[in-house]
Amino acid sequence: AAMADVLTDAGIEFTMPRGAFYFFPKSPVADEAAFIQALVEERVLAVPGRGFGCPGYARFAFCVDTKVIEGARQSIKNAVKKLK
Repeated sequence: AAMADVLTDAGIEFTMPRGAFYFFPKSPVADEAAFIQALVEERVLAVPGRGFGCPGYARFAFCVDTKVIEGARQSIKNAVKKLK
C-alpha cells in the first residue's frame, strides 16, 4: 500500500490496517498534537488519535488517489524531522 510505504520511509511505526480506510501510526513524539501541528505546517491533514481513544497516535485516511499519498511523502518526512 502506498501509505504504508510513505510511513515506513518517514520512520513511523504502524500496524497494517485490515479492511479500513485509515492508518493509526504511532506519533514520533509522545504528544501527538505536536505531530499533528508539524503535519499541518507541511500541509498534511491527519487527526490526533486521542479523539479515538488512542493517545500517542495519529489517524491518516488513505481513501484518496495514490498521487496524493505519494505527494505527501516528503512533507511527512519533514514533519518527523522537525520533531526530532
